[in-house]
Amino acid sequence: MNYSCGNFEYNKYKIINAIAQAKEQGADLVVFAEEAITGTPAHSLLVRSFFLDKAEETLVEIAAFTDNISVLIGLPLQKKGGTVSAAAYIKNRHIRRYITRKSLVGDLDAAYMISGRGYEYVNIGDEKVAVALGSDFLCDHDFSDAGTIIVMGSDRYQQGRIEKRYDKLAEKAYMADANVIFVNHIGGSGEVVYDGSSAVFDAKGKAVALLGSFKEDMAIVDTKALGEPIEVPYQDKIANVYQALKLGVRDYFEKNKLGDKRACVVLTGGIDSSVAASILVEALGKERVVGLQMPSKYSNDHSAEDAERLARALGIELVTIPLNEIYRSSLATIISAIGAPNSAKLEVDFQLRLRTALFMAYCERWNCVPINSANKTELAVGALTLYGDTSGVLGVLGDLYKTDVYALARHINLLCGNVIPEQTMLKTPSSELQIGEYSGEQMPPYDVIDAILYRMLERWQNEDEIVDAGFDIEDVRLVRAFVYTSLGKVHQFCPILEVSNMPLDRSYMDLPTANK
Repeated sequence: MNYSCGNFEYNKYKIINAIAQAKEQGADLVVFAEEAITGTPAHSLLVRSFFLDKAEETLVEIAAFTDNISVLIGLPLQKKGGTVSAAAYIKNRHIRRYITRKSLVGDLDAAYMISGRGYEYVNIGDEKVAVALGSDFLCDHDFSDAGTIIVMGSDRYQQGRIEKRYDKLAEKAYMADANVIFVNHIGGSGEVVYDGSSAVFDAKGKAVALLGSFKEDMAIVDTKALGEPIEVPYQDKIANVYQALKLGVRDYFEKNKLGDKRACVVLTGGIDSSVAASILVEALGKERVVGLQMPSKYSNDHSAEDAERLARALGIELVTIPLNEIYRSSLATIISAIGAPNSAKLEVDFQLRLRTALFMAYCERWNCVPINSANKTELAVGALTLYGDTSGVLGVLGDLYKTDVYALARHINLLCGNVIPEQTMLKTPSSELQIGEYSGEQMPPYDVIDAILYRMLERWQNEDEIVDAGFDIEDVRLVRAFVYTSLGKVHQFCPILEVSNMPLDRSYMDLPTANK
């Protein structure tokens, strides 16, 4: 289910309605995800008494609706030494016990939690069931006494995560010789996206029930008659990323109470803004997306045409604010105050900051939400202007390398009928703020940069390991140098929707020392 962090009433009614559905279908037990009552991640709220008290009050209210059924539901619980992640076992309106999480590996809220006792057994009818939360399931336990293992998770989406999770569930089911039932969150929660993909595997390690990915779903499972195995579908990484980003955008607007506000994105005719606009339209609807075009004297005619063609294909409003006159008058003021710019870079940066000032002014005037369309490659190497194209309240593509953005564009065109113009797919990336400027002049090609960044950031390889993989040592050193000089921009970038195992936040500074 798609819970909203801190929205206790919303979560409570969703949970109560689901319990009612389970009763109607004759279930003995209904299982919800870890921290379902509060939503997750809750971060510092987990050390605040009012939040934890409200969670327990909500649990009591939910328990009143559990006559003739058993329920396992997750919530944070106050203990003497701190807060634990717990599963409340409710039966016939009574809270019978709490099972607490021991291992905090992989928990986004680990900094605010303490370890509990770990998995425990409960009896459901005549069956002995092991109940584990999060990564407790992966610890070295044999669960040999259980006929069924229930795993209550809060496992966020990452590229390749769903198939790896299925593999772990299948392996554990086979090794324990027990059925495994995994229940997860779905939905966006700030920068994090949960994919759902709850699943049931039999004691032979075969899938017998797979719930939906990136959508709410519910299934009735008979542990005494699981039925024939089903095939685990192929996971298309780019298709899943597309679903994750759409879900993350939609929930960002809904859960942050942005109502009917429109999303605004600067359309340059380039690949990043085109992909971002396409995702916004799919997530919010064309009526809630506006494109802002701000051509400079260096803009090519085809860039304006590509932006206009994209806007027509998507059915969104396109507003044009020429940059030339504003730039000339602003530059004259700057020159009179501090002198003329002494480099082309200063001129480009000034135009980008001016473009951003207009962007933010438009959003404020028309009550729009400014969306950033920069990608992970640009952010990692610092190919962005601080207080310029780093602005916005949400980065839709900030966890995707440039090559991933192109792959996503091709996927969108297959699904939506070539809405992104072919010229946009083929053109050389450029900010069009300087004659002869393009993004590849000082750096290797994007496919080389991305391959180096992936090995450096995602796989934590040092310089020697990357060079041994066949990359030019000068390219590796150049990319590495740019990464370590761009940290200030990363720290001041807007929140991004996270879809990789190493988003560009403060955690990626913990790279191997040999990289520095």
